[in-house]
Amino acid sequence: MSSKVHTPLNPVKRIPYAGKNILKDPVSVVDSEAFEIMKKEKKRQRHGLELIASENFTTKAVMDTVGSCMCNKYSEGYPGARYYGGNEFIDKMELLCQKRALEVYGLDPELWGVNVQPLSGSPANFAVYTAIVEPNGRIMGLDLPDGGHLSHGFFTPARKVSATSIFFQSMPYKVDPKSGLIDYDRMEENAMLFRPKILVAGVSCYARNLDYARFRKIADKCGAYLMADMAHISGLVAAGVIPSPFEYADIVTTTTHKSLRGPRGALIFFRKGVRSTNAKGEKIMYDLGDKIAAAVFPGLQGGPHNHTIAGNS
Repeated sequence: MSSKVHTPLNPVKRIPYAGKNILKDPVSVVDSEAFEIMKKEKKRQRHGLELIASENFTTKAVMDTVGSCMCNKYSEGYPGARYYGGNEFIDKMELLCQKRALEVYGLDPELWGVNVQPLSGSPANFAVYTAIVEPNGRIMGLDLPDGGHLSHGFFTPARKVSATSIFFQSMPYKVDPKSGLIDYDRMEENAMLFRPKILVAGVSCYARNLDYARFRKIADKCGAYLMADMAHISGLVAAGVIPSPFEYADIVTTTTHKSLRGPRGALIFFRKGVRSTNAKGEKIMYDLGDKIAAAVFPGLQGGPHNHTIAGNS
């Protein structure tokens, strides 16, 4: 059967370049129309009162780095195992980013690792689910109307909204409608019935500290990994002004452009070493690093954004 589809293409109007050197000329010369839009957006940002965490203002140093030669290099793979040549300096930058990401949260590299390649927060979360939860497996996170995030498994009675709820089974926990606080008792009851593979301790619009110790207790009781999504509060955690999830979580994800004030990227922290000891006294080891690495690349992404990794460094 042959297709009858045929759409004639409109002729393209070619405009001669009026500048001197398209490789060196500034955007104001190369594309004045786009430049005018950028100027108006800059004015909007400067004259508005910004209270949205995900629209934090980054630094000039970060903008210089993101706009540097680091954006030119393609580097599928990980340091020391790339599919392209010429990555010796890209490797050094990625390793530097990993080192500093662990240091800013006071993490022992013998006990924690970090993947710095996720392109943003939702892809980072989905990479964790893909790494740990089998297709149609179970995830439990805070319901979106109660302050959760789309990537934690949101769905409605009419349709599955998030890819997390499409490819995995999702059951939300909720806040108490009277107190406005997370109902940990009901969460525990439902977790024991649902038995999720991952319990997500993370919020998008919830103005209270999370009880990570209680989350840990519930995760252990139902046999789940505890994943903390600290995207909105990661800068406050780094500054030590609110409780840290690292004491209790198996995995911690965060974006880098909110309270960390970096470029638009994400990090996945994961535990290493001994996870538990069984009844025979045998040590059960964590095996998260390789699984998460494979889920990020080649599972969900191609080459990382090296200019973003450099900006995060």
